[in-house]
Amino acid sequence: MTQRQALLLINPHSRSGSQDAETLITRLQQAGLGVTRVTPDGPDHIAAVIREHQGRVDRVIVGGGDGTINAALPGIAASELPMGVLPLGTANDFARSLGVPLDPAAACDVIAADHVRRIDLGECNGRYFVNVAHIGFAVEVARRSDGDTKKLMGPLAYPYAAWTAFRTRRRFRVEIRGDDGPWRRLKAIQVSVGNGRFYGGGIPIAEDAAIDDGRLDLYAIPAHRDGSLLAMIPALRVGRTRGHDQIETLAATRIEVRTRQPKTIAVDGEPGGKTPASFRVHPGLLAVYAPPVD
Repeated sequence: MTQRQALLLINPHSRSGSQDAETLITRLQQAGLGVTRVTPDGPDHIAAVIREHQGRVDRVIVGGGDGTINAALPGIAASELPMGVLPLGTANDFARSLGVPLDPAAACDVIAADHVRRIDLGECNGRYFVNVAHIGFAVEVARRSDGDTKKLMGPLAYPYAAWTAFRTRRRFRVEIRGDDGPWRRLKAIQVSVGNGRFYGGGIPIAEDAAIDDGRLDLYAIPAHRDGSLLAMIPALRVGRTRGHDQIETLAATRIEVRTRQPKTIAVDGEPGGKTPASFRVHPGLLAVYAPPVD
């Protein structure tokens, strides 16, 4: 039988990027995988490396956080190779959505087991994403929880950044609609559009969201006084947004978002251009190694 061949891309700048690389390679090899390891020059180099190797490997393994995975998506989609995930970042929300163990050694075993699952990809203004795209308050959270903060504080970087960003939040006028429905208009401090289930270290985008449900889930937080906003936190923390009388929600295959002034978009925690934004879902576009779904 021909040996299975993997291209392994590890982000050396991720929180756990280079600590146990050789141990993980050995584990993959012991499971019968041939491994070609390449260290990309940077995020913009990742897709090119995948394209260069697509005729020589039967899978791509990405080691890093959600930003590294996002950078790999154009190459993965173009090559049509299945992707394995080694969660070496801080939040690892993509791995959580797939049910992949957060222990990288256990994640190696999932890849070696060869169980492939097809999942959706989101698209924002032509850019793929797996987890979520944010506009407003959460963009500032992503900016404040930068690489140095993540390395210093680990998972605590997100609540710390959220608290500091909350004190300087700004409201903005926004219009949203899904699947060519009517426009909804409101003043908001945040709009989030999810493809996967989790963001921000395990917060559900919606209580029933899934990464293979063929839809996008949006929620918008209206601009209220501090007390009302703080009262929403329990519902937001567990994704119980649908049906909440103070949170605007929408589920659709296509979503449009317009703002009076251009607003920055964060896509899987990385800069993703500015509004207006057009979102769509690509059902089943990506093949990934993941545990079987019960």
